[in-house]
Amino acid sequence: MSVVIPAFRRAEAVGRALDSIRESRLDSAEIEVIVVDNASGDGIEQVVESRREAFPRLTFRVWPENVGPLENWRRGIELATASWLKIIWSDDLLEPDAIANLIDAAERNGACVVTCRVAVDYPDGRSAARYLDRPTTLTPDIVISELLHFPAGLPSSPGAALIRTSDAREALSGELPEVCWQKAIGPDLMMTYWGIFQGGVGVHLPDVLARFTAGEDSITVRTPRAVLSSCYCAAMAALLELARMPISDTTLRRLRSRAALDERLGGERSALITPRRLSLRATAYDSYQIGRHWFESRILRRSTI
Repeated sequence: MSVVIPAFRRAEAVGRALDSIRESRLDSAEIEVIVVDNASGDGIEQVVESRREAFPRLTFRVWPENVGPLENWRRGIELATASWLKIIWSDDLLEPDAIANLIDAAERNGACVVTCRVAVDYPDGRSAARYLDRPTTLTPDIVISELLHFPAGLPSSPGAALIRTSDAREALSGELPEVCWQKAIGPDLMMTYWGIFQGGVGVHLPDVLARFTAGEDSITVRTPRAVLSSCYCAAMAALLELARMPISDTTLRRLRSRAALDERLGGERSALITPRRLSLRATAYDSYQIGRHWFESRILRRSTI
């Protein structure tokens, strides 16, 4: 099992991420931990080295210059020697025994991808559980359909997944519009679901096994929704090129319609997929989802998303 933590100017957060790896059912020697830092110069060396005793297989690298987020991910994943990969973004955390639970699910189901629910922690102290609250078998059609839901029924980030190391490497050498690589939006989704679209089995667990931080410096928080959506739609379209299973016409219609809507709302033009066509049926369904989410979160004050 390889755990990769890419970092940039988040020394204290990396310390918390490392401390969150608490596995009572796994020997610490079974877990390879790799921290790769993008020339932060923020004292991360002391933070990581102070925890070396807890992780017998700890690898730490600081690059002499900032190589950008995607290259930092690639280099960290290239250092991984295990067949299974767990990404922890530097400001995120794992729940106790998260890795063991993910591995158990993968082995029980013969899966190449296991996703889970997460708790999203907001700066004002609020927390909300996200993603599907029922065990689900993941097929390409279900993945695309749930990613297009509002809010999404499945994570776009490998921070909420266990994936194969080989799949992550292949995904980061896949084809995407340049803007997706520059913004690091889309390659994360590709890494998460690559194996499923290559014909593998995927499963989703209804358990909260990770915590995401929705801080102002988070990419998903500071990026306009239409930009996020257009880049993620480009990643979904790229995955569909690999799909070995049929995708329903309804799902394809929703994807094309979402791209057309992103075009009108200011999405990244170079990432917009073709063909794209605004569908009244799909737009009506999106509007229903948004309205329902607003009613439940603002009127009913439900903390679970």
